[in-house]
Amino acid sequence: MPNVFALVPARGGSKGIPQKNIAPLLDQPLLAYTLQAAQEAGVIDTTYVSSDDDQILSVAHYYGAERLKRDPHLARDESPTDPVIAEFIHRIKPAGKDIIVLLQPTSPLRTAAHIGEALAEFRDFPTCHSLISVYEISNKYMKAYVGGSEFLHPLAGEHTSYTRRQDLPSLYMPNGAIYIFKVDDFMREEKIPRTHIIPYLMSNLDSLDIDTPADLVIAEQRLRERAVQNEK
Repeated sequence: MPNVFALVPARGGSKGIPQKNIAPLLDQPLLAYTLQAAQEAGVIDTTYVSSDDDQILSVAHYYGAERLKRDPHLARDESPTDPVIAEFIHRIKPAGKDIIVLLQPTSPLRTAAHIGEALAEFRDFPTCHSLISVYEISNKYMKAYVGGSEFLHPLAGEHTSYTRRQDLPSLYMPNGAIYIFKVDDFMREEKIPRTHIIPYLMSNLDSLDIDTPADLVIAEQRLRERAVQNEK
Protein backbone atom coordinates (compact mmCIF):
# COMPACT_ATOMS: atom_id res chain seq x y z
CA MET A 1 0.00 0.00 0.00
CA PRO A 2 1.25 3.52 -0.77
CA ASN A 3 2.15 5.73 2.15
CA VAL A 4 -0.25 8.53 3.02
CA PHE A 5 1.29 11.83 4.08
CA ALA A 6 -0.70 14.72 5.50
CA LEU A 7 0.82 18.11 4.72
CA VAL A 8 -0.35 21.12 6.72
CA PRO A 9 0.90 24.46 5.31
CA ALA A 10 0.99 27.01 8.14
CA ARG A 11 3.05 30.12 7.51
CA GLY A 12 3.61 32.71 10.21
CA GLY A 13 2.46 35.90 8.52
CA SER A 14 -1.20 36.93 8.62
CA LYS A 15 -2.82 40.31 8.17
CA GLY A 16 -6.41 39.66 9.28
CA ILE A 17 -5.53 37.78 12.48
CA PRO A 18 -1.99 38.00 13.93
CA GLN A 19 -0.43 34.52 14.04
CA LYS A 20 -3.73 33.20 12.71
CA ASN A 21 -2.67 29.58 12.41
CA ILE A 22 -2.10 29.31 16.16
CA ALA A 23 -4.76 31.79 17.27
CA PRO A 24 -6.67 30.55 20.35
CA LEU A 25 -9.92 28.72 19.62
CA LEU A 26 -11.66 27.54 22.79
CA ASP A 27 -8.83 25.87 24.74
CA GLN A 28 -6.46 25.10 21.85
CA PRO A 29 -4.53 26.83 19.07
CA LEU A 30 -6.28 26.76 15.68
CA LEU A 31 -3.64 24.46 14.20
CA ALA A 32 -4.38 21.77 16.80
CA TYR A 33 -7.81 20.97 15.35
CA THR A 34 -6.31 19.96 12.01
CA LEU A 35 -3.48 17.94 13.58
CA GLN A 36 -5.87 16.08 15.88
CA ALA A 37 -8.25 15.33 13.00
CA ALA A 38 -5.36 13.91 10.94
CA GLN A 39 -4.23 11.74 13.85
CA GLU A 40 -7.70 10.52 14.78
CA ALA A 41 -8.60 9.65 11.18
CA GLY A 42 -6.41 6.57 11.45
CA VAL A 43 -5.51 6.69 7.74
CA ILE A 44 -2.49 9.02 7.79
CA ASP A 45 0.99 7.52 8.12
CA THR A 46 2.85 10.75 8.91
CA THR A 47 1.71 14.36 9.31
CA TYR A 48 4.05 17.21 8.42
CA VAL A 49 3.63 20.90 9.19
CA SER A 50 5.42 23.26 6.79
CA SER A 51 6.10 26.66 8.29
CA ASP A 52 8.62 29.50 8.36
CA ASP A 53 7.63 30.28 11.95
CA ASP A 54 9.37 28.63 14.92
CA GLN A 55 6.42 29.14 17.24
CA ILE A 56 4.09 27.35 14.84
CA LEU A 57 6.60 24.53 14.45
CA SER A 58 6.80 24.24 18.22
CA VAL A 59 3.01 23.84 18.42
CA ALA A 60 3.19 21.26 15.62
CA HIS A 61 5.76 19.24 17.59
CA TYR A 62 3.65 19.43 20.76
CA TYR A 63 0.70 17.91 18.88
CA GLY A 64 2.79 15.12 17.40
CA ALA A 65 3.47 16.35 13.87
CA GLU A 66 6.78 16.32 12.01
CA ARG A 67 8.24 19.76 11.38
CA LEU A 68 9.42 21.12 8.04
CA LYS A 69 11.09 24.53 8.17
CA ARG A 70 9.88 26.35 5.08
CA ASP A 71 12.08 28.51 2.87
CA PRO A 72 11.17 32.14 3.75
CA HIS A 73 10.52 33.08 0.11
CA LEU A 74 7.67 30.53 0.12
CA ALA A 75 6.00 32.19 3.13
CA ARG A 76 5.04 35.59 1.74
CA ASP A 77 1.49 36.92 1.47
CA GLU A 78 1.47 36.25 -2.26
CA SER A 79 3.14 32.82 -2.07
CA PRO A 80 1.02 30.08 -3.71
CA THR A 81 0.66 26.61 -2.22
CA ASP A 82 2.02 24.55 -5.12
CA PRO A 83 5.70 25.47 -4.52
CA VAL A 84 5.24 24.60 -0.82
CA ILE A 85 4.07 21.12 -1.83
CA ALA A 86 6.95 20.82 -4.29
CA GLU A 87 9.42 21.76 -1.53
CA PHE A 88 7.92 19.06 0.69
CA ILE A 89 8.26 16.42 -2.04
CA HIS A 90 11.83 17.38 -2.93
CA ARG A 91 12.89 17.22 0.73
CA ILE A 92 10.94 14.19 1.98
CA LYS A 93 11.24 12.23 -1.31
CA PRO A 94 8.04 10.15 -1.14
CA ALA A 95 7.43 7.48 -3.78
CA GLY A 96 5.45 8.38 -6.89
CA LYS A 97 2.42 6.34 -5.86
CA ASP A 98 2.35 7.77 -2.35
CA ILE A 99 -0.62 9.98 -1.49
CA ILE A 100 -0.56 13.53 -0.14
CA VAL A 101 -3.51 14.82 1.86
CA LEU A 102 -3.23 18.60 2.02
CA LEU A 103 -5.02 19.99 5.09
CA GLN A 104 -5.20 23.75 5.58
CA PRO A 105 -5.12 24.71 9.28
CA THR A 106 -7.84 27.33 8.78
CA SER A 107 -10.53 24.63 8.54
CA PRO A 108 -11.10 23.64 12.19
CA LEU A 109 -14.53 22.11 11.53
CA ARG A 110 -13.10 19.46 9.22
CA THR A 111 -13.13 16.22 11.24
CA ALA A 112 -11.31 12.91 11.28
CA ALA A 113 -14.40 11.36 9.68
CA HIS A 114 -14.21 13.84 6.80
CA ILE A 115 -10.57 12.92 6.15
CA GLY A 116 -11.23 9.19 6.27
CA GLU A 117 -14.23 9.41 3.98
CA ALA A 118 -12.43 11.65 1.50
CA LEU A 119 -9.44 9.31 1.29
CA ALA A 120 -11.70 6.28 0.81
CA GLU A 121 -13.52 8.12 -1.99
CA PHE A 122 -10.19 9.01 -3.65
CA ARG A 123 -9.00 5.40 -3.51
CA ASP A 124 -12.30 4.13 -4.91
CA PHE A 125 -11.85 6.28 -8.04
CA PRO A 126 -8.48 5.18 -9.50
CA THR A 127 -8.82 7.23 -12.68
CA CYS A 128 -9.06 10.56 -10.83
CA HIS A 129 -6.02 12.81 -10.49
CA SER A 130 -7.16 14.71 -7.42
CA LEU A 131 -9.95 15.15 -4.89
CA ILE A 132 -11.07 18.45 -3.42
CA SER A 133 -13.55 19.13 -0.64
CA VAL A 134 -16.47 21.34 -1.65
CA TYR A 135 -19.86 22.60 -0.54
CA GLU A 136 -22.85 23.23 -2.75
CA ILE A 137 -23.79 26.80 -3.68
CA SER A 138 -26.77 28.21 -5.55
CA ASN A 139 -26.59 27.59 -9.29
CA LYS A 140 -28.16 31.01 -9.92
CA TYR A 141 -24.61 32.39 -10.23
CA MET A 142 -24.29 30.63 -13.57
CA LYS A 143 -26.65 33.32 -14.88
CA ALA A 144 -24.19 36.10 -13.96
CA TYR A 145 -22.47 38.47 -16.35
CA VAL A 146 -18.87 39.70 -16.35
CA GLY A 147 -18.20 43.42 -16.87
CA GLY A 148 -15.03 45.43 -17.25
CA SER A 149 -15.46 46.55 -20.86
CA GLU A 150 -18.10 48.26 -22.93
CA PHE A 151 -20.41 45.25 -22.98
CA LEU A 152 -21.46 42.57 -20.50
CA HIS A 153 -20.42 38.98 -21.20
CA PRO A 154 -22.15 35.87 -19.79
CA LEU A 155 -19.94 34.26 -17.15
CA ALA A 156 -20.77 30.65 -18.00
CA GLY A 157 -21.76 30.95 -21.65
CA GLU A 158 -24.43 32.71 -23.63
CA HIS A 159 -27.16 30.12 -23.15
CA THR A 160 -26.93 29.93 -19.32
CA SER A 161 -28.08 33.50 -18.71
CA TYR A 162 -31.44 32.64 -20.29
CA THR A 163 -31.81 29.14 -18.85
CA ARG A 164 -34.24 28.36 -16.04
CA ARG A 165 -32.36 27.88 -12.76
CA GLN A 166 -33.87 24.42 -12.26
CA ASP A 167 -32.36 23.38 -15.60
CA LEU A 168 -28.85 24.49 -14.71
CA PRO A 169 -26.26 22.04 -13.29
CA SER A 170 -25.28 22.01 -9.63
CA LEU A 171 -22.46 24.30 -8.50
CA TYR A 172 -19.81 23.45 -5.94
CA MET A 173 -17.36 25.79 -4.18
CA PRO A 174 -13.98 24.53 -2.88
CA ASN A 175 -13.75 25.06 0.89
CA GLY A 176 -9.99 24.55 1.28
CA ALA A 177 -10.36 21.80 3.88
CA ILE A 178 -9.04 18.75 1.98
CA TYR A 179 -7.02 18.19 -1.19
CA ILE A 180 -5.82 14.68 -2.09
CA PHE A 181 -3.50 13.63 -4.92
CA LYS A 182 -0.68 11.23 -5.71
CA VAL A 183 2.91 12.41 -5.79
CA ASP A 184 3.49 11.51 -9.44
CA ASP A 185 0.30 13.29 -10.54
CA PHE A 186 1.48 16.43 -8.74
CA MET A 187 5.02 16.23 -10.10
CA ARG A 188 3.84 16.00 -13.70
CA GLU A 189 3.45 19.80 -13.66
CA GLU A 190 4.49 20.59 -10.06
CA LYS A 191 0.98 21.67 -9.17
CA ILE A 192 -2.18 20.14 -7.71
CA PRO A 193 -3.80 18.39 -10.70
CA ARG A 194 -6.40 20.61 -12.36
CA THR A 195 -8.11 17.86 -14.38
CA HIS A 196 -9.89 14.59 -13.52
CA ILE A 197 -10.99 16.06 -10.20
CA ILE A 198 -13.59 14.42 -7.98
CA PRO A 199 -15.46 16.20 -5.17
CA TYR A 200 -15.84 15.37 -1.53
CA LEU A 201 -19.03 17.07 -0.43
CA MET A 202 -19.13 18.77 2.97
CA SER A 203 -21.88 20.79 4.58
CA ASN A 204 -21.87 24.57 4.43
CA LEU A 205 -21.53 24.68 8.23
CA ASP A 206 -18.45 22.45 8.29
CA SER A 207 -16.83 24.39 5.42
CA LEU A 208 -15.94 27.46 7.48
CA ASP A 209 -12.52 28.88 6.53
CA ILE A 210 -11.00 31.12 9.21
CA ASP A 211 -10.06 34.52 7.78
CA THR A 212 -11.33 37.11 10.27
CA PRO A 213 -11.88 37.37 14.05
CA ALA A 214 -15.61 36.96 13.38
CA ASP A 215 -14.89 33.56 11.80
CA LEU A 216 -13.22 32.45 15.04
CA VAL A 217 -16.39 33.36 16.96
CA ILE A 218 -18.50 31.31 14.53
CA ALA A 219 -16.10 28.36 14.81
CA GLU A 220 -16.22 28.51 18.60
CA GLN A 221 -20.01 28.44 18.57
CA ARG A 222 -20.08 25.50 16.17
CA LEU A 223 -17.53 23.53 18.23
CA ARG A 224 -19.57 24.11 21.40
CA GLU A 225 -22.68 22.86 19.60
CA ARG A 226 -20.83 19.74 18.53
CA ALA A 227 -19.68 19.08 22.08
CA VAL A 228 -23.25 19.28 23.32
CA GLN A 229 -24.44 16.92 20.59
CA ASN A 230 -21.70 14.41 21.41
CA GLU A 231 -22.77 14.38 25.06
CA LYS A 232 -26.33 13.32 24.21
